[in-house]
Amino acid sequence: MIRSLPGREKRTGGRAAIRGRFIAFGVFGAFLLGACSDGGAGAEPKETVTVTATAIATVTAEPERISSQKGEALEAAREAAEDAGYKVTAHNANKGDAEPSGKWKVCFEEVGYSTVDYGAVQEGALCPEKDGDPLAWPRIPDVTGKVYAEAVKALAKVGLDEDDIAVESAYKDVSVSAAGAEEDTEGYKVCFQSPSAGRDAKPDTEAKLTLVEGGSCPSGKGTYKDRKNDPDYIPPPPPAASGSTGGSGSSGGSGGSGGSGGSGGAAQWNGQCELTSPAGNCYQAGQFCANKHLGMRTHNSAGRIIYCKQRADGQRWNYS
Repeated sequence: MIRSLPGREKRTGGRAAIRGRFIAFGVFGAFLLGACSDGGAGAEPKETVTVTATAIATVTAEPERISSQKGEALEAAREAAEDAGYKVTAHNANKGDAEPSGKWKVCFEEVGYSTVDYGAVQEGALCPEKDGDPLAWPRIPDVTGKVYAEAVKALAKVGLDEDDIAVESAYKDVSVSAAGAEEDTEGYKVCFQSPSAGRDAKPDTEAKLTLVEGGSCPSGKGTYKDRKNDPDYIPPPPPAASGSTGGSGSSGGSGGSGGSGGSGGAAQWNGQCELTSPAGNCYQAGQFCANKHLGMRTHNSAGRIIYCKQRADGQRWNYS
């Protein structure tokens, strides 16, 4: 007879119990898997849940309408367009690679749905007929013969500022000031101008107007209104002395014949020499005379008339 070891039945019963629990769990798990499974001929249809994704679109607002910016400075045009919601680009409207700056003038514009492109030219330049034509400038007008006020207006139309217009007198012995011309704009006439008519009126161009107050213009600049104010002025010769009477002629016969020319000249002489040396002295017969005096005459310190002539020994002052 085989004996059972003490406690064996107890251990055997425990193992059986554990195996029973595993079997039970396995059956339950299979049930659960079957319940969750979509297969099986007898499985009833499951309810389907559909999730629909809604697309969210970003809508860009239409830019505000913008007025034409032609003729405006590029900087101001750009600011106006950007404030209205446009994306701005700019290009040189003339031939060349120069990049437009804010002071350039807008000549062309191409406006899209939300973009605008400006074609601009340098400040003061003319707008070309076609985008991309060569650079061109206004031309200086002819203002000679106009009164000062009209001349300034004409120059201002091509871009010159009044501060860049200087004035001078048409005569050396008459002074003209800008203040005087501005106070009496109708009283001064333009005789000469610089730059001359037809030149380009580029930025920073300076002009000079040669004026005369009333009256007519001289034939050229640098003349004297009163010829006597000219240092090189030579007065006309004094009239010849009238013949002396018989008595006085005989009394002064011996001395008169030797100095008749000189005495006669001395009798009408005012004591001043018309022409003087650089040192301020009267010229004397026999002295060298300058090229500018060739053919002229003057009085010497004694009151006799002397002439500047070409001789074998050079140009000299002579009595005859």
